[in-house]
Amino acid sequence: MSWVVRAPDRELERAEKKTYSRVRRVLWDYEPLRASHAEIFIDVAGDAVRLRGRVRTMPQKLIAGVLVERMAEVRVVSNDLIADPDVVRAVADALAQDERTAPYVLRVESRHGIVTLRGEVPDEVTRQAAVDITHGIPLVSSLHNQLATGGEVLAAIALPKPSLKAAEPDPVSTTPVRA
Repeated sequence: MSWVVRAPDRELERAEKKTYSRVRRVLWDYEPLRASHAEIFIDVAGDAVRLRGRVRTMPQKLIAGVLVERMAEVRVVSNDLIADPDVVRAVADALAQDERTAPYVLRVESRHGIVTLRGEVPDEVTRQAAVDITHGIPLVSSLHNQLATGGEVLAAIALPKPSLKAAEPDPVSTTPVRA
């Protein structure tokens, strides 16, 4: 298999082994999940299943949970999968809330929890602040820092809102067309 499903942490009873195998097969049969090389841990306790690990997209996370919920032998599903957009959002929010990094446009990408930071910051202090903030996010498994320092950095600016004043009608566009 090209994706990773970790063995359970404890010895499973016969019925739990059967449920584990069926859950694994149901998830394996979902092509987008299999093709993304997701890392999934399947915990089974009686008729309860917990999904842990990392997936690429929110739809993959949601669909994995629904696929397992639909299984007759599963009564309760705890979907603790982490999708890459969750990681990106957590890092971007933390960088935007810190006064050292908020003024700069930093690109945040994630693949299976491995975060890549890109952009340009004015100095090493700001670069290190971005690294420290990112490392402080529990969803981040590791970091590739591709931030550049120096040069002319343009801070993020807010654009003015467009005027809500009604424009004069254009006589050409308001003329009815006859067929």
